[in-house]
Amino acid sequence: MARVWIYVLGANSNPDCVRGQVPWRVDEKLIFFGPGKKGIRKCLREKFLGPYRSHHTVTEELFIVGVNTLGNVKKRKVVWWGKLSEVMTFAEADKRLKGDRFQQLRNHRCSPLYVRPVLEDGMLIGYKHVSDEHIKKEKWVSDLVSKSARRNILVKGRQLTLKQGKPWQAFDHDCCMLLENRFFALGKDIKPGIEFDEKAMDILREAQPEKSHIDDPAIFGRDTNGKVIGLRGHFLEIPNNLTNRFVAWLESRSPERVKHQRSQEFGPAKKS
Repeated sequence: MARVWIYVLGANSNPDCVRGQVPWRVDEKLIFFGPGKKGIRKCLREKFLGPYRSHHTVTEELFIVGVNTLGNVKKRKVVWWGKLSEVMTFAEADKRLKGDRFQQLRNHRCSPLYVRPVLEDGMLIGYKHVSDEHIKKEKWVSDLVSKSARRNILVKGRQLTLKQGKPWQAFDHDCCMLLENRFFALGKDIKPGIEFDEKAMDILREAQPEKSHIDDPAIFGRDTNGKVIGLRGHFLEIPNNLTNRFVAWLESRSPERVKHQRSQEFGPAKKS
């Protein structure tokens, strides 16, 4: 069953470029999604991981779509989207994401691969914070551990350690992912965001029959006071009967993706 999840990049008001480190464009084919958006990561962790699983290769079709938040420019656009391919813990990501392809991801001052595992006899017992990402007020701790699980850990400086229970119970937000890069906005003059046209708005209206006044920029509707709903901390799941239509719309508006598919199907174009 194919699904689409749409969310808002809270700190990204630019409709034509992904700002910040999450998501991270590894290259033209791959995206890494690390900290932040705990609602999405919690759902993925519960569905694909478990007490004895730290990595899962996703075979079903789940697409994640990011739109910009509203800034001075009152315009919503799709600034990135991708197809989920792998879900894993940060400890597993540290083990798997190595080599030249991931060198920039690992070495960036504000890397979203922002923690390294602390092991004892080969077992995960904690994490050490190694990046400037999420550094303020122990935000990195709350990104890995919920309030209810905080009693299970001990935080000392930039390291958290398991105090009681199992890692699955203590680090209950421990989840990151890799996605196939279907589109990633790089700037107005390079690769701008994808505008919501009437075809997309019709799908979003069908997907949210309980909402009113859905338009651009209010793609999630407006409240009773007419204020644009920002979907803060949550995401919209497109109903299954509308998923294929929405993905087809995304594909039609992502010309580089279509070009890549054609090159795979027919091979490189012949030079005249």
